[in-house]
Amino acid sequence: MSVHLKQLGHRYGEHRALHDISLDIKAGEQVALIGPSGCGKTTLLRLIGTQMIPTEGSVEVLSQHPAELNTHTLRQLRHQIATIPQHLGLVPNVRVIRNVLNGGLGKLGLMDTVRQSLTPSRQERQMAHELLDRAGIGEKLYDRTDSLSGGQQQRVAVARALYQKPSIILADEPVSAVDPMRARDMIRLLIDLSKQEEITLIVSIHNLELAREFFPRLIGLRAGQLAFDSAVSELSDEQCRALYQLDHDA
Repeated sequence: MSVHLKQLGHRYGEHRALHDISLDIKAGEQVALIGPSGCGKTTLLRLIGTQMIPTEGSVEVLSQHPAELNTHTLRQLRHQIATIPQHLGLVPNVRVIRNVLNGGLGKLGLMDTVRQSLTPSRQERQMAHELLDRAGIGEKLYDRTDSLSGGQQQRVAVARALYQKPSIILADEPVSAVDPMRARDMIRLLIDLSKQEEITLIVSIHNLELAREFFPRLIGLRAGQLAFDSAVSELSDEQCRALYQLDHDA
């Protein structure tokens, strides 16, 4: 089991962002988190990614409880989780290879980090090139990152995540800032590569059409609570409309 959540909740001060979330995600699954803005998708990803400890309930990731780990063991667990943030998190004014190699920095000691930064080995360069090639932009290895289009930069972020050799990839609204064609290409790339590498993929996505087209399992969040957890083939239009309807309770 990649992820096991039991009665998970989280508060930011007096604000309850998540409440009573219980679910399991198996190794190698591709799952979309959907729901309106502010429903708790990003908070849930951060909790799964061990970036925060929940204020209620428990998170188990790769058979480990982050809240119970010492600093060293928690760092090792985080190395197995690659994150693609909404704004990609790339360093703009360096060559593409540098951003890809940054995916492995968490596993290196200080001296190896300095060495890789100055003179990456032939093996490191080759691996970076192979990953970029699989992402469809192998020829951009030595281009400056800020010279690339938005869609190409997304592919760099995917290659960086794969360079980390993760067991889980978490992507937070990775296609929110691109046009529909590029968004579709990005999601297809993530799905295809995660299947090839047998990586668990969890993507927060606002575009319901894309989620239903590409993901076999959809988890719907509304107002911090689990609205549904369904195979896409069993999800009704009525459930989707209810998820995004305006809240008139206020």
